[in-house]
Amino acid sequence: MHLTVSREPELIAVTVSGRFDAHRVDEFERSVVALVDDTRPHVYVDLSEVESMDAAAVEVLVRTREAALAHSGTMTIVEVSDAVRTVLAQTRHEGDFRVSRSPQRMRA
Repeated sequence: MHLTVSREPELIAVTVSGRFDAHRVDEFERSVVALVDDTRPHVYVDLSEVESMDAAAVEVLVRTREAALAHSGTMTIVEVSDAVRTVLAQTRHEGDFRVSRSPQRMRA
């Protein structure tokens, strides 16, 4: 997994590429979930370059959304690959996330 994290005023923009699975969720948790707070309550996650994903990755996305909501923020998934779309459907989470098809620089 390759992870790019950008901290901007009021938001955290994340791009994930490659394999996003149980072996890599700890890095996502440390690099993203831990940064969500009252000053940066919004998280934008680009999953368009994810080649494979498992249920552990879905769970860390759920925790990310919960962290954002706890700080009156939002989590938006900006674009998804076919692999991500499939796993979200298989885990019955496809309706749980706000998905935007046009990133607009990953800003609200």
